Amino acid sequence: MLPTDQLAQADRRPAVIDTPLGIVGFAVTIGTETLPAGPNTVWLLPNGSRLLRWRHPSATVNLLIGSIDVPAWDGGAPVPMWAAIWQVEAQTAVPRLTIAADVTDLPADAHAGPDPGECLAALSIENDRFMVSVGGADDELLAMQAADGRLMPPGWAHQLPTFENDADSEYGVHYEDPAHIAWHLPALATNEVARLCIATAWCPQDEDRPAAWFAVDIPLDTAYHHLTYSPPGKQA
Repeated sequence: MLPTDQLAQADRRPAVIDTPLGIVGFAVTIGTETLPAGPNTVWLLPNGSRLLRWRHPSATVNLLIGSIDVPAWDGGAPVPMWAAIWQVEAQTAVPRLTIAADVTDLPADAHAGPDPGECLAALSIENDRFMVSVGGADDELLAMQAADGRLMPPGWAHQLPTFENDADSEYGVHYEDPAHIAWHLPALATNEVARLCIATAWCPQDEDRPAAWFAVDIPLDTAYHHLTYSPPGKQA
């Protein structure tokens, strides 16, 4: 994902994101085996982002995660936002792959549910004070990325559904109550790589300005730039 020779190692704590309406956690399943929450190795980037790595007999899993500063879509107040870029590289054949995000510890007054948009799979949690959104590529965008062959294996193009909530497909984005979103992906051949960006953002409640929802619709390349860029003199 990026060179680690010049990076300092850090505590091997799980990747979680604290939001005003709960805690976002992640899980990766290789075949039928879910990886442990704690990675094998963690590196700290100069800008404060972290690179987590899990080593599985079938694959190497990297997670680049951190807070990023992206201007609000409408020029309003900045939106607190975190991006998590997953990269799974198969060492041997992987029968299937699932990457999931869960929001736990929801306040009693919060309500959650799917909140998709064009090329965006997302869920949102809201109460009278805040809105939190978690999102990434939807089925249509996943299929397009596979056809492009840069972020997803080209062979997935005809296996992934091309629209949301395709009940006949075992692959694609699935939601579960109360606040679970998972990307169910096809098999990886040896040396194939899959990349997925999952963003989390929150904002004060404002029905006329769902800034958090717009913020999580961020391209992987843009998120990667922000997670790896260090202005001169900035240290973790």
